[in-house]
Amino acid sequence: MTRKFIAALFLTVSSSVFSQTAEQWLASANNKMEEGNTLGAIRDYTSAIELNRNLTDAYFGRGSVYAELLSYDMAVKDFNKAIELDSNSAMAFFNRGVVYEAKGYRASALNDFNHYISLRPADLQGYLARAELFIKEGKTTEAMSDYERASKLEPVDYEGYLSRSEVNLILGDTAGALRDISHCIDLHPQESQAYFFRANIYAAQNLLNKAIDDMNLVILDKPNNAEALAKRGFFYAKSGILEAAVEDLKKSLSIKNRQPNVWFDLGYYQLELKQFQDAILSFQNSLATGIVDPELAYYNKGVAEFALNKKQEACNSMSKAGAMGLEHLQKHCR
Repeated sequence: MTRKFIAALFLTVSSSVFSQTAEQWLASANNKMEEGNTLGAIRDYTSAIELNRNLTDAYFGRGSVYAELLSYDMAVKDFNKAIELDSNSAMAFFNRGVVYEAKGYRASALNDFNHYISLRPADLQGYLARAELFIKEGKTTEAMSDYERASKLEPVDYEGYLSRSEVNLILGDTAGALRDISHCIDLHPQESQAYFFRANIYAAQNLLNKAIDDMNLVILDKPNNAEALAKRGFFYAKSGILEAAVEDLKKSLSIKNRQPNVWFDLGYYQLELKQFQDAILSFQNSLATGIVDPELAYYNKGVAEFALNKKQEACNSMSKAGAMGLEHLQKHCR
């Protein structure tokens, strides 16, 4: 699970002209943040702060934008100010905890997540963030305890159902995970991440047609989603539709070239289809981009080279394939 910053913002209503003007800048900044205009949002949050140095939400908002831009020191400074102005600013504690974790300050992150949970004990996001931190610390028992707590909390929105679905899967409750992710989709049919997650659950249950249908929706929404294309290619391969698998993996790699495992899988499917020259190139690319098991890549590359009667190249590949290549070396490369 990738921890996201909490982006919800509140508006503090005031009757004075001075504060209302600051509120107008704050509202403008919030809108620009929603639109993805980060620089504009920072400018408008700053304008709000210049008019009202005690506007907690402006510091929180600007800090959140800085955090998204990976300007962590600036983000922490703004979150500190938001917390100084309002010690009950739960979201400022949460987002500062995310920043501290990203900076490697795990003790400070844990303290902030603890504070968030004390302020919002019914929100599963705090337990999830803390559980992930525990996992990084090697504290599996504590992490599982937080996952158990999160699984018993009732989500308040579609994102909560998405998160609880992930938790249920971690806890081994596949039925619960599927139920929650489907509820998430019912509440927010436009959430492509939910279809992506459900597709993987279906695939794990070998419901490949359903998995492909869900991944189709993800790709329809985001045609350049390299991960979704690679996943759908894998699902096609498991279904025995190798030609479609090859096409999807090629599309994925055209978008994101440095995927050694995808290059390897592409080579393997091309080998199955007897597209030997293409397979050789794919295995070469898997090696060039850092495949974890180079011996296996060299072995398959050698198989393709033998199929094309490229004996010298094949023997060279098998010599780099370790124990897997010994039999070929003894039979064909003396």
